[in-house]
Amino acid sequence: MLLKLFLTFMKIGIFTFGSGYAMLALARKEVVELNNWLTPQQFTDAVSLSEITPGPIMVNLATFVGTKLRGVPGAVVATLGLIIPPMAVLIIVTKLYIDLKDNSIVQKLFKGIRPAVIGLIATVIIKLGKTALVDYKSVIITLLVLAGVFAGIHPIITVVAAAVLGLMVF
Repeated sequence: MLLKLFLTFMKIGIFTFGSGYAMLALARKEVVELNNWLTPQQFTDAVSLSEITPGPIMVNLATFVGTKLRGVPGAVVATLGLIIPPMAVLIIVTKLYIDLKDNSIVQKLFKGIRPAVIGLIATVIIKLGKTALVDYKSVIITLLVLAGVFAGIHPIITVVAAAVLGLMVF
């Protein structure tokens, strides 16, 4: 199981471009659909916990899944599997980018990758929305958080306010 955790999160780390949010689409596919380690609801809860705890969302998610499946050794293995490939790629890509950033082919590649990342993030939003937006109350909380963040309210304040509102309305 530890090797499978390591390899699964290594695959997520290797084959995902963009932010931790873009990684969520592949993580959901691996953790929920292919390995059945979490239910869709548990995955949504894990993403929520990963978002509100300090640190990068995907590192937190890998740690959560690893801990749930195999305790501390699982957390360490899943987290290392996730972070080793992107760290190696980042070192290589940074060097190449510094050398080639003005190259027209590189600029075109980045113009193609950016919308792909948005598509991955949108996919995760839709799939998480199916389990998180369960009734009109959760939709209203979501819309209030969106409005608050777009109005310039700090994300931490909106999350705390949403939690308090959840206590009051649920």
